[in-house]
Amino acid sequence: MTSNSSTSQDRPQLPAGELTDSPEIMYKIFEYAPDAILLIDSQGRIAKVNVQFEKMFGYRRDEIIGQFVEALIPQRFSKRHLGFRSSYMASPHMRPMGFGLELLGKRKDDSEFPVDIMLSPLSANGDRLVLAVIRDATERRRVEAQAQEAGEMYIKEIHHRVKNNLQVISSLLFLQSTYLTDANILNILKESQSRVKSIALIHEKLYRSTDLSKLDFSEYVHDLVMNLFRTYGVNQEGIAVRTHVQNVRLEVDTAIPCGLIINELVSNVLKHAFPNESGGEVIVELGPTLPGEFLLTVRDNGVGLPEGFDWRASSSLGLKLVMDLTRQLDGKVEVHVDNGTVFRITFRELHYKERR
Repeated sequence: MTSNSSTSQDRPQLPAGELTDSPEIMYKIFEYAPDAILLIDSQGRIAKVNVQFEKMFGYRRDEIIGQFVEALIPQRFSKRHLGFRSSYMASPHMRPMGFGLELLGKRKDDSEFPVDIMLSPLSANGDRLVLAVIRDATERRRVEAQAQEAGEMYIKEIHHRVKNNLQVISSLLFLQSTYLTDANILNILKESQSRVKSIALIHEKLYRSTDLSKLDFSEYVHDLVMNLFRTYGVNQEGIAVRTHVQNVRLEVDTAIPCGLIINELVSNVLKHAFPNESGGEVIVELGPTLPGEFLLTVRDNGVGLPEGFDWRASSSLGLKLVMDLTRQLDGKVEVHVDNGTVFRITFRELHYKERR
């Protein structure tokens, strides 16, 4: 029994060189490519387009051929694009267009959509041409936005869990203090609790923030100082407090040591500056001095430091922490006694480096 059907092996095959040189094959590659393709002449006019271009932009080819390529760009970007086009024509080379910019195409109905574009220089009949391959980036942008949102939610969840864990530690310290009567140990636990709270507050602020990379320090400093007043049971009517933070946003690696420094200095004021519940004022100021550099000032009008007191040689854990944390921030501490005590700390913003 014989069969009239033929297999692919029976069909005549074109040699590879003839296949790639076939005008019909080259035409079909251009015409039916999955991306929009257009040829642009040296004057910036559209010379040829394919089927996918018509589908993507909504133009028939007889409507768009001969038009300047800026017809496919939102009008608000047209003038800028003329400069880009002139620069590219002066030194054409294969490259993706935009170098990370968010590019937009404009359809015939004036609707806009995101695009990715690849440019390649060509030469035909002595004329310099540009081959532009355009892909609709709507789906890519959607997937990227979803991935970014998922990543941000993951980071928020981390901040939330760290904050909760630190609050548990703070609660354990408080519970432990209820079983003790030794004043020195109680004071140590209270100080440790305030340090833990200062860190937890940073993670809480970042969790609630729309910017997960940097913390707005204005609200944080105010809330931190108010928490310290409550921790030490200080009457806010007797001691006035003012916080003034000027446009300071810090990454978490800088925010945590800076927050701990403020915690220690304000705690010292509340414990020592106003004995016998005498009235007074405490001021916390923070602002930039140079790009990436800041000045923190904590001042009070209390009794000041004891005569002959060397704060650098002090056995106080709080002051040792202030010095250590300032060194960590590549900073410097200055102390002045002027109708009270003034701490001035200059420091730099740390930039996260990948741990190895």
